[in-house]
Amino acid sequence: MAMILDAFVQRYMTILADFVEGEVSIMLKVKDDLQKLQRRLQRIRGFLEHAERKRHEDANISDWVRELKDIMYDADDIIDLCIIEGSELSESHQSVSVVCHPFPSFSCFSCMKFRHEIGNRIRDLNNRLKEIVEDRSALPKLEYTNQDVRVSGVNPRQTFPIEVNSDVVGTQIEEATQGVVDSLVKEDKQKCWILGIVGMGGIGKTTLASNIYNDKRVKENFPIRVWVCVSKDFSETKLLKQIIRGADGDYGQAETKAELIPKLSSVLSKRFIIVLDDIWEAKVWEDLLRHPLESATASGRIVITTRDKNVATNTSALVHHIDKMDGDAGWELLCKKVFKDDEKEEMFDLKEIGIKIVEKCDGLPLAIKAIAGVLRLKNRTGMEWNNVLGSDAWSMSQLQTELPGALFLSYEDLSSDLKQCFLFCSLYPEDCTIYRDDLVQYWLAEGFVKPQGDTLLEDLAEDYYKELICRNLLRPDSYYADESRCTMHDLLRSLALFLMGDEGAFVGHEKICNTNPLTKLRRLSISNAGEMLEIPDAVRKQKCLRTLIVSNSSRAKIDEHELGRLGQLRVLDLTDTGLESLPDSIGNLLHLRYLDLDRTNVKNLPESIGRLQNLQTLSLSDCKSLHTLPKAITSLCNLRCLRLKKTPLSHLPKGIGKLRNLIYLKGFVVGDDGVEQDQGCDLEELQSLYQLRVLQIDRLERSRAGASALANSRFLRRLFLCWQPPEAENYQSRCAEDAIQKVNKICNDLSPPSNLEYLFFSNFFGSGFPGWLMSSSLGASFPHLAFLILDNCRSCPQLPPLGLLPQLRFLRISGADAILRIGSELLGWRASVVTAFPRLEYLELNHMRNWKEWSLGMGEEVGDDEIRGASKLLPRLKDLVLKNCPALIALPEGLGRATNLQELCILGAHNLREIKNLPSTDKLYIKENPRLERVSNLPMLKFLSIQSCSILEQVENLDKLRYLVLEHPSAVQGPSEIPIGPSPECLQYVSNNFDQQMEHLPRWLLDLLGQHQNAPTAVQNLRRFELTCSSALFKSFLKDIRNFIQRIPEVWIEDIDGSSWMRYTKGPPPTFETNIQSEEFENVLSSAGYHVV
Repeated sequence: MAMILDAFVQRYMTILADFVEGEVSIMLKVKDDLQKLQRRLQRIRGFLEHAERKRHEDANISDWVRELKDIMYDADDIIDLCIIEGSELSESHQSVSVVCHPFPSFSCFSCMKFRHEIGNRIRDLNNRLKEIVEDRSALPKLEYTNQDVRVSGVNPRQTFPIEVNSDVVGTQIEEATQGVVDSLVKEDKQKCWILGIVGMGGIGKTTLASNIYNDKRVKENFPIRVWVCVSKDFSETKLLKQIIRGADGDYGQAETKAELIPKLSSVLSKRFIIVLDDIWEAKVWEDLLRHPLESATASGRIVITTRDKNVATNTSALVHHIDKMDGDAGWELLCKKVFKDDEKEEMFDLKEIGIKIVEKCDGLPLAIKAIAGVLRLKNRTGMEWNNVLGSDAWSMSQLQTELPGALFLSYEDLSSDLKQCFLFCSLYPEDCTIYRDDLVQYWLAEGFVKPQGDTLLEDLAEDYYKELICRNLLRPDSYYADESRCTMHDLLRSLALFLMGDEGAFVGHEKICNTNPLTKLRRLSISNAGEMLEIPDAVRKQKCLRTLIVSNSSRAKIDEHELGRLGQLRVLDLTDTGLESLPDSIGNLLHLRYLDLDRTNVKNLPESIGRLQNLQTLSLSDCKSLHTLPKAITSLCNLRCLRLKKTPLSHLPKGIGKLRNLIYLKGFVVGDDGVEQDQGCDLEELQSLYQLRVLQIDRLERSRAGASALANSRFLRRLFLCWQPPEAENYQSRCAEDAIQKVNKICNDLSPPSNLEYLFFSNFFGSGFPGWLMSSSLGASFPHLAFLILDNCRSCPQLPPLGLLPQLRFLRISGADAILRIGSELLGWRASVVTAFPRLEYLELNHMRNWKEWSLGMGEEVGDDEIRGASKLLPRLKDLVLKNCPALIALPEGLGRATNLQELCILGAHNLREIKNLPSTDKLYIKENPRLERVSNLPMLKFLSIQSCSILEQVENLDKLRYLVLEHPSAVQGPSEIPIGPSPECLQYVSNNFDQQMEHLPRWLLDLLGQHQNAPTAVQNLRRFELTCSSALFKSFLKDIRNFIQRIPEVWIEDIDGSSWMRYTKGPPPTFETNIQSEEFENVLSSAGYHVV
């Protein structure tokens, strides 16, 4: 059901109306028949939304919907062919240039034949549609829906703030609760503010809210506590009455909104907290509760739970995202729901399988509880549980109705256009990374994106993508700050596959595609196809496949001629297959919109590719055997996306500038390789591509001029400027002074437009960054720039004043070998008088080999005004990453003023001696810092990971540390492997102490763990300790394990080669797992009450 009827019909009728009013419908003599089709579709259009919802409940309606979809797919194909034929006729009649269509038009006889055939097909459609309209088995059961007013069939879900101990497991929820409660009870000048708990359905929002509501400190600080479940179909007056009642008020005879609002304000006379659970729209706050709560006598806090981040944002809430439940907590929850108190032995016996079942639930508590309902009915045996793990119990039809029902709420609330887009995502393999740019082009090719005025379709599709993320139906990869990659939760994917039904299929692991002969398969996704890709016979015979996606099939060979027979294809994705060539018959796929051959072995493309008039996306990235493109590429006048990244093209054919509909162009190769002179494109070809939003230019060093290349690119948002990397052949010869001056001039002349949002510099070998990037008015020149990467700009001695960029969120600088010092020039001159880096959230400095000093303008040379303004430095910085900066001596004074800095990673800072005074940092990763001596005064630190920090002596004032990960001795391969750079005295120190480290833990660790009497730095809150150590040290633990781990709830220890390990959990009941066979060891543990596994 990737097609949602009302959305598809609405889009089709728009296309049909435009076509009917044009001259081509008259030329083809089909106008009357198409108008009849219009009228019949209009009669049933209002019933379609209700039909989609009811088809799961009524077999007659389901058959009716399926038959109507078949008609609509055929109608879509027909109008497509009419438009193609019309284009040929218009070309013939008007004698237009052959720029876009170099192939001969149909003969008069062919045109007459086409008219006859297309006329018969349209009349057949009308007859079939007439039967549908007159079918009394379905229509009388359907309600007519106004297309401008969406009616929801979602039932309200009532929730309660009752403490359910069996649902509260693990440390995650307790930590989250305490963190949120800290914020809620803190005195604040703001009278009333909102906390928004956001997450997908079933992730545990209500459980967390309930835990907060029942917390002791909340009860003490808020005399008035109210819990209401809002849900989707709430009544304003009932909601107001509920809150008044919950606050121990009396609304008397008041019945209207106008009467109830003053009552609510007056009853909130003491400090209050109100939980609004399950909010679907921001208007609950904006239009109903804002005024009475903000005008109340007392101050208060509002806690909302919602699946949609936009709802929280639109209420100006402080957003708290719910994390997935970790594996240990998931297992604990499953045990509480499945096992009785006297079934501890069964619990231990089934733990290994149980953990796998929990992993399949992917951190979703509701899924764990749902599968627990299945397991409760099974015998407590490994065979039974393995059957559940590998069976169809994970499909929507087998799990308890609680799970799909809860997830279905989120789906049902989507618009029809978004439903189609969501369902399409299920064609990706399980746990597969979904790339935003690919997904957007898929949706466009399928026609899922509804046009809105002059707004670019790609922009609308990206808005769809963002909305699915905000609604927690897609999960963004946190590693990518621009949310350009995401995944889909396995259970949401299962729901989508279930809802798609027989219209689409995903086939994996060399399985056979079994099709229902009564239905027509429109979308097929194949993963792990084996040695040969085979299209099922039934699919070939039906001739209606619109989408074919092949993935994870690098060995798969393809019958090239088979492709030419799939004439209805809109989407053909053969990424990572063994395809070596395309047949000439590829030009027969006239409906094709999307062709992806990334990372295939294709060596050339046929000239017939120029016949694909409808082609919108052509992706040829990383095709290592492809060196040239056919001239016919320049004939694809509807092409919107051309991707050639990492493909070793010698040049592009002249005429790329004719593709004026291009929105996305990655891999524009400048010039040619000199084998055949004047074959390639220079930058001037870009002048006519004024619609470009994304542009990557490669081999810029070959350009002859660049002054006006981007002059017309006023819509450009993402720009990638790439030169040949220094390692390339003949690099040295290009470093002559004239070559450097040429590079400087061309780069200066490029001058991108002001609406740029993403800028990437790679391998620039000029003597300094261009003037447009070094300007003191940089912020005014690029007011929207949010992502900036400067990669391998090795000859630039000074960085631009990037602190002036008002919207910069992500900054990565790597390979800047000429940089010796970073100071106030990066902030912008006297930038601290204003706010430097006002929105920067992520900063990475990588492979800065000669960088020694870093200043944030906090030294003696800074004036009083700048010191007063220093608190405005980096106000939103969350993540700081320093990698392979071997000469860096110290972190800058004033870094502690970055009050939102949460995560710090320092790797390969060989001369760094201390990390201190970071009041907000809660995660610290340090690795291969061989001179680091001290880590101190990080009062909010909760997670600390230490590897290869050989002479670390002091780790102190980490009062809130909960997780500690340590590799000891620091160099697991021995001192000769420590990458400490030019520090022979440090190497000698490490070598002298390596043998001692092999058998003894450092004193700072023993103090931290409270192993020394009256240890001043002992951490009281440590929950988990992981240690990788020598075999000798591992054995010493076995002898004194009881004393060592008695204060820590969870301990994991393994030796350096992984051959021996042990894990302890405090329980209840206390559990000890190990692969060490020792009777004496087991006796010691058993006598202490530990269960040895």
